[in-house]
Amino acid sequence: MITMSRSPVIVFFFSLSYFLLFLAPSCHAANNTLTKGQSIKDGETLISVDENFELGFFSPGNSTSRYVGVRYSKIEDQAVIWVANRDNPISGTDGVLRIGEDGDLLVVDGNGSSVWSSNALVVSSNTALMLDTTGNLILSSNDSIGDTDKAYWQSFNNPTDTYLPGMKVLIGSAEIHAFTSWKSTSDPSPGNFTMGVDPRGVPQIVVWEQSRRRWRSGHWNGFIFSGVPYMAALTTYRYGFKTTLENDGKYYLTYNPPDPSELMRFQITWNGFEEQKRWNKSTKAWQVIQSQPSEVCENYNHCGNFGVCTSSGSPNCRCLEGFQPRHPDQWRLGNWSGGCERRSPLQCLRNTSNGGEDGFKAVRCTKLPDFADVYQLSSDDCKKRCQNNCSCKAYAHVTGIQCMIWNGDLTDVQNHIKSGNTLYMRLAYSEFDHSRMSTYVIVLIVLAGLAFLAICIWLLWMLKKKLKVLPTATPTSMSTNHELQVYDLSRSKEYPTDLSGPGDLVIEGSQGDEKMLIYEYMPNKSLDYFLFDPEKQGLLEWNKRFEIIEGIARGLLYLHRDSRLRIIHRDLKASNILLDEGMNPKISDFGMARIFVANQNEINTNRVVGTYGYMAPEYAMEGLFSVKSDVYSFGVLLLEIVSGRRNTSFRMTDHVILLAYAWDLWSEGKAMEMVDPSIRHSCNENEVLRCIQLGMLCVQDSALHRPNMASVVLMLESSTTSIPLPREPTFTSVRASTDTETFMEAQEITSSNDLTVSMVAGR
Repeated sequence: MITMSRSPVIVFFFSLSYFLLFLAPSCHAANNTLTKGQSIKDGETLISVDENFELGFFSPGNSTSRYVGVRYSKIEDQAVIWVANRDNPISGTDGVLRIGEDGDLLVVDGNGSSVWSSNALVVSSNTALMLDTTGNLILSSNDSIGDTDKAYWQSFNNPTDTYLPGMKVLIGSAEIHAFTSWKSTSDPSPGNFTMGVDPRGVPQIVVWEQSRRRWRSGHWNGFIFSGVPYMAALTTYRYGFKTTLENDGKYYLTYNPPDPSELMRFQITWNGFEEQKRWNKSTKAWQVIQSQPSEVCENYNHCGNFGVCTSSGSPNCRCLEGFQPRHPDQWRLGNWSGGCERRSPLQCLRNTSNGGEDGFKAVRCTKLPDFADVYQLSSDDCKKRCQNNCSCKAYAHVTGIQCMIWNGDLTDVQNHIKSGNTLYMRLAYSEFDHSRMSTYVIVLIVLAGLAFLAICIWLLWMLKKKLKVLPTATPTSMSTNHELQVYDLSRSKEYPTDLSGPGDLVIEGSQGDEKMLIYEYMPNKSLDYFLFDPEKQGLLEWNKRFEIIEGIARGLLYLHRDSRLRIIHRDLKASNILLDEGMNPKISDFGMARIFVANQNEINTNRVVGTYGYMAPEYAMEGLFSVKSDVYSFGVLLLEIVSGRRNTSFRMTDHVILLAYAWDLWSEGKAMEMVDPSIRHSCNENEVLRCIQLGMLCVQDSALHRPNMASVVLMLESSTTSIPLPREPTFTSVRASTDTETFMEAQEITSSNDLTVSMVAGR
């Protein structure tokens, strides 16, 4: 009886001993590290700490061959991102991954023959392999596991077809950090396509088909790849590309998504497309964000040398100005590969001095040609360098790159219509219409004379108008650093058009009921006078608009933070922004303004006043207002200044208000389409796009998600300050209103005093 009662205990201990002795070596599968003496057999895996990646054996597609690779772990579509033995698959399931006696990483088949080796320069044979949370396999010494700086070998430096966030790609070197496609979806052996950073000239991403270029991204300007139009509508913080100088003194291109928890990858597909993919948690599938080449004009040099491709054109190809098809018969048949040639030879190539000098023609909105030489020169010096060198075919001066010069044929030129850079081409004297130029000169002289005459008449009229100031207004009674206009309201039935409304400064006179209105004179009236008038919009070129935006922002910052009293305007809009003789903005009409005490951040009111389209949601629906209410109004006004359109001007269209229109274009990468056509081609594109993104950030539904005016001013004045990505606002249908004040209670606003502040400005 005693022996029988002990038998189960003995059996248990024998079983436990067997498990520890024979099965324990395979327990590493649940770990992220493989050390010498351990191995991974077919069916076992090495899993990263965050469980996003796993290393193990797999068979791609309908293949029965076995490969060792890294793939995604806990999602439904476990895409493979790296393959070890892509050239030498294993035919059975008896393969093993292990660390060799010399410390190298090996894949061996069932016969013990090596089918793949990392070929690392191992200093110590006591090595370990770690699968990092980035998906990187790191082989290092046992005392520095996972340290990439001390790694003997890592998969990120030996990629296959996939580029992951955290990878560093060497730039500015003859060495190409290439990604090579699979041969097919079932065969990971090297295919016909490679992707990498061009080792020549300005960094750009290139896809090669064997040795022939298939697609290129355009040059990196420190902000975007200039040949990819959709990137221009979004910041680098959306796409995450940056160049960094590492400790080894070399420059690398890196990518980090704005949300580190988001699964993102770039891949060169087996059929030659560069694709950016993001894991969609809702659909549980990989979503292709962008794929290149995406259209016929994206195919490299589709129209041949000196040809230009336009996707919206029919046909797509045409010759650059001053050029003609090299093979007209082939061109008419739709074979444009022969490209174009000059119609007239350049003067600098002739042996005679007869004839006029060559000139330069601007070609706007282009994907700049390939193979440029780069110099650190100003725009003027860049032109001179090209002008003094007859072999120079064209030049461009690009922000972030500086002077670019093309001495060879112009290849892979594409017209982007609404984005891109300006290329200056050298053309023969005969290609310029000089008779037409003479006509232009005459017209300009006549127009200049008429403009001068009009200015003289206007100055006389202004002088006459100033002489109507009442004599009772003595200059010694007021500050002398402002020009003042005085009106006798008891004798004038016409309200001055350059005043903003019922919130102006009113002073009761000393003679009975006579009242005087004294106002700082603003000769250029209000902002809406120029902004929404099709004939006057062009007078507000982009630099002036940006100065106005900055001026309004600084004015609001003064009201919210720097003035003795914190003031909430509550009715900020274009008609309440007055412009002085230098077109400098002044915030006016404080009839609806409220003053906050020092520790007060928010007020609730039962009486909501303001203008529809400019009121923040929490104010319009709940009566809550704060400094963030003015921020919302500023965001609407900013988008109006950029677009030249009223917020409520979208009657009978698919968009109820400007904000909905702006969001749709911004989220689709078409933000430049909303820019006022009168400034679209002359504006600073990066500056405009930052303003649009800032405007969208200011009109967020929640006041907590809007920046304060101090942050707004910083983001406007510093181009290096990042602007957070806005969330999609909730746009509700609102009834379009005119620019006059709309009150949610039909009651007149009055003041208990005869003196009403109409303008507050920082001294």
